[in-house]
Amino acid sequence: MLETTETEAYRPRVLAVDVESGGMERLCSILSPAGYDVLPASGTALAAAAMKQAADLVLLDVERPGTDGLATYRRLQDALGESSLPVLMLTPSADRETRREVLDAGVDDLLITEPLDPLELKVRVHTLLELKAHRERGGQRTEALQDPRTRWVEMERLARVGTLAADVAENLGRVGEGLQRALEHVRTQALQGLPPDADALKKLGVAGEQMRLHGQHLLSLGPTNPKDIQRFDLRELVPAVVERMRAAGRLGTAEMTVLLPNEPIAVVFNRRQLEQVLTELLANAVDAVEDVMDRPRRIITGVELPDIFGDFGPLLFVEDTGIGIFEDEQQAVFEPYYTTKAPEKGAGLGLTVARTLVEAMGGTLTVRSRVNQGSTFTVELPEQTSSW
Repeated sequence: MLETTETEAYRPRVLAVDVESGGMERLCSILSPAGYDVLPASGTALAAAAMKQAADLVLLDVERPGTDGLATYRRLQDALGESSLPVLMLTPSADRETRREVLDAGVDDLLITEPLDPLELKVRVHTLLELKAHRERGGQRTEALQDPRTRWVEMERLARVGTLAADVAENLGRVGEGLQRALEHVRTQALQGLPPDADALKKLGVAGEQMRLHGQHLLSLGPTNPKDIQRFDLRELVPAVVERMRAAGRLGTAEMTVLLPNEPIAVVFNRRQLEQVLTELLANAVDAVEDVMDRPRRIITGVELPDIFGDFGPLLFVEDTGIGIFEDEQQAVFEPYYTTKAPEKGAGLGLTVARTLVEAMGGTLTVRSRVNQGSTFTVELPEQTSSW
């Protein structure tokens, strides 16, 4: 929640514009218990209502019969001038063209409401209010974000991060429920002077590992600490991560090879998050080669120089001789909770988090794979002009 110096906790005011009565009840049932005051308003009186009620955020319903949401948004902007009031558009559906239209109009975010995910709504509202508070404390948007293309990429990234955070939080709740049931069984057995079942103990161990993994992934998606943004030689990152994983016993029996260019590659990124990306890709490769019996279990990782013509930036890659991925499943591996691993070996979020972090840096994460031959995951980072 936003900070306040008042003795009574401040409840941010969310103005719901042109939302029908049923939708209004739904919004109130989701946001009010989370600490927000939801206030109705019509498009014609929006600006006056926003100023009178000191609104902190606007929820603007688009594609409601008889209402042009974008026209309402433009009237609001005209009335409020340079106000930092964030706007979250609600719409039943939206293709890429609609999203572009919304972005070009200057809207801060857009949320699909059919179906409406309560957790995602709260995540989006909280994120926009945090950004508003940051701006009011003196932080400013960079000039780059005024470019519609850049803002489009940023909005897509925020949407993906918000959805992923909602998925993680929801699944974490289910893991917690399973942990409570297992603990209750152990407690009951102890009161009767009986040892716990081996199956219950295993479930406790699995739940504990799942909680650890979920916490790790949520932390990796959190806000960037300015201290984590570093200028470094990309070549140094790969062997550092490999040695750290080897020391922790996380490379198994795989034969590991590191390939690096002779020339330094100076980059400025969140080093901690980039290390997390490589760790997830290497862990995935280790699992892929674990059951291979008919060929060497090899993993090759390294860095490639950016293209001299500027067609692509520096590359990180992880190649394995593992089981491979069927062609029609190669995009599904990046979806949350898509996994073929046993529960105690992973949460099904590693590749999802890796792609989310890479895209947050302005890069791409892709995969090429052939069944029973292996896979290659490639991180293409944006081109940078930094030099030593």
